[in-house]
Amino acid sequence: MTCLLFVDDHPLYRTGVQRALGEAMPDLTVVAVTDHDEAVAYLAGHDDVDLCLTDYRLVGPDGVALLKAVGERFPTVARGLLCSDPTPELAQQVKDLGCLACLSKARDMDALVEALGELFNGGAVFDTVADSARELLSPKRRLVLDLAAQGGSNKEIARRLGISERTVKDHWTQIFLRLGVVNRAEAVSRAHQLRII
Repeated sequence: MTCLLFVDDHPLYRTGVQRALGEAMPDLTVVAVTDHDEAVAYLAGHDDVDLCLTDYRLVGPDGVALLKAVGERFPTVARGLLCSDPTPELAQQVKDLGCLACLSKARDMDALVEALGELFNGGAVFDTVADSARELLSPKRRLVLDLAAQGGSNKEIARRLGISERTVKDHWTQIFLRLGVVNRAEAVSRAHQLRII
């Protein structure tokens, strides 16, 4: 059996990935934990982990700090990120640490399974969103972000776009989900990082 240690502090996403990978890859054991300390503690007590795959944004030390710690303490464990914003800079950072992957959470389950198959066969997979980030959001949602970045309230955005405030809020729900953020300020900041706006 191959063993994946998956680290993500969002319980629904973590459980969903664990379940979906378990169904899609019957020969894979997926152990899911929430943060840096749990991951290190698990690795200290188990020598059967083949790959540690972590989100970048964790409570406490971030995913890059975790990957560095794993590399120093458990050098036989392959490492990689699965994150919302695999920028070229972040991909280079994890490459420099000797990691094998920087995967986008925008991948559907089939694409994630394909990437893991490549990793378990000794390959490396580095997604970056620099070229494809704009595909994460529809033109209307990019416009919502752009107007918010200019200081527009939901009411003002609705008026400018000729839509209801409820529709603006629905757009925000999808924007937060696709960018992996929890509020407008984070969404605008992430959109600037990804050069979406």
